[in-house]
Amino acid sequence: MCSWSKEGVAVASVGLKMCSWLVSNDVLELVDSGARLLYAGKTVGYHIRTQELIHELLLSFAEAGANVVRLKGGDPLVFGRGGEEMDFL
Repeated sequence: MCSWSKEGVAVASVGLKMCSWLVSNDVLELVDSGARLLYAGKTVGYHIRTQELIHELLLSFAEAGANVVRLKGGDPLVFGRGGEEMDFL
């Protein structure tokens, strides 16, 4: 669900926002300040969360009734495993 800010920008009503390191703070600020923020970015040799854990977190928050947003930088279907996450969910 989205509402509109006074600047005319859509602001999402979200319970969880999970994002990569490439998502700018300007974009993150468009989501409810009360939403839980989890970084799930990966760099060469360093993964803060395994892909399996990312899948489980997305599913568990959604099953609990939270609006979940998965923000990714770049092309999420080529570089970001977006298709894999959609298939899992």
